[in-house]
Amino acid sequence: MEDCCRGFLLSHLSYLLLLFQLPAGGSAEEFIVIGPSEPIVAVLGGDITLPCRVSPVMDVENMELRWFRSKFSEAVFIYQNQREQREEQLAQYRGRTSLVKDFLTQGEAAVRIHNVQAFDNGLYTCFFRKGIFYEEAGLELKVAGGLLMYI
Repeated sequence: MEDCCRGFLLSHLSYLLLLFQLPAGGSAEEFIVIGPSEPIVAVLGGDITLPCRVSPVMDVENMELRWFRSKFSEAVFIYQNQREQREEQLAQYRGRTSLVKDFLTQGEAAVRIHNVQAFDNGLYTCFFRKGIFYEEAGLELKVAGGLLMYI
């Protein structure tokens, strides 16, 4: 067997052995974050909810939850230590966001944006952290004009 192939096989075999050594279900800290697969459409001036959930299902009430724009520091909403954190929040979102807490114990969290503006259009990331482990998911918000057409 050639050296290049032997190295490839050994590295993959080592990875598989490592997987078999993990406890069933992985670490209690491990999870994935799932956001909507399709863009969310909001009407200008209305309210919209940006949902995310974890799998496997676990209580996210004691996690750090963050929705941000293109950079981690561009926070739309932050929930940490079981309360909203406003220090890092972008000025244009202050007073316009709230956490939907109805299903935190079932692994679901969402941020609601009130009075949707044109600049809200675009990509968002929802980020969940528990201890040193974290995961994130992307989602897209499309803002439609507020005019209704009558036929």
